Amino acid sequence: MTNLSKAVSSLSDLIEKILEESISQSDFSDLTQQQFHYLQVIVRMKNPTLTELAGELGLTKPTVSVLVNKLVEKGYVTRIKSGEDRRTTHLLINKKGDKINSLREIAYQRMAEKIQSALSETETAIFTELLRKLVRQS
Repeated sequence: MTNLSKAVSSLSDLIEKILEESISQSDFSDLTQQQFHYLQVIVRMKNPTLTELAGELGLTKPTVSVLVNKLVEKGYVTRIKSGEDRRTTHLLINKKGDKINSLREIAYQRMAEKIQSALSETETAIFTELLRKLVRQS
């Protein structure tokens, strides 16, 4: 593993740790990190069907159904039958699940504070510009 690979891995681990800490200190503490990730995907997709969610996650529909059932039981997601095709079920994020965006912002802010505390003002500006450059290439 190269030095860059190690650094990227370490940064990824740090981001996961901060997200886990944010989850454990929030209304989402009853979610596993994997359930939290799936909930984020549902939020991003805006009311997907089970089939759409399975495709996005690269999982089978039965696997996604089990996962969604747990999110429904915990009160984050509601299943709604389509008005056009009653065989189709859409997943809606309810008010409890909708708070996920604010938690993500808190985790991002914690990460930014960690970076700012470790770097000088000049280094922070350079790091910020490098991240923007990486994102533009994606």
